[in-house]
Amino acid sequence: MKNILIVSATRKNNYKLAKDIEAILKLKINNHKPHNINIISLEDFSLPIYTESSFDNNLNTYKDTIEKLTNKFVKSQGIIICGPEYNGSIPPIINNAIAWISSTTDYWRDAFNKKIALIGTNSGGLGTKYITTMKLQMEHLGCVVMPRAISANKANPLNEESTTKILEQFIDLM
Repeated sequence: MKNILIVSATRKNNYKLAKDIEAILKLKINNHKPHNINIISLEDFSLPIYTESSFDNNLNTYKDTIEKLTNKFVKSQGIIICGPEYNGSIPPIINNAIAWISSTTDYWRDAFNKKIALIGTNSGGLGTKYITTMKLQMEHLGCVVMPRAISANKANPLNEESTTKILEQFIDLM
């Protein structure tokens, strides 16, 4: 059985999106192709801003939190990352988490390399800049990123039919 990690940058709209994705996976897909699904919010992993000068001190202080977060990524074969578009890019909490994860594994791509990734967003607009930027970053880290993303917002609620098709393809690629 393969592991899917659904990561939300926030505890609000994108966490709801992550929960909706989890529900679709469980109700429509998991019956035919079972997977372990783990959902987290990065807000539950209190980490300091990553800087090279404070790395050693912070690594000792936050070792348990960093290991817990890193292990969730390492043990997953599929990663779904939900976040809002933040100033035309990726929210700082995602970049910070990735910096800590990549700098504390033996090889900086260990938590991402050869994994299938899917980008999701619930933003004020369409979130296209977040999706594009996040896709580039995940590919750089070694993930195979789904060509389609899941996008929802107040004006365009989550399309369950489209999301199901995207998730079926995601599962098939894993």
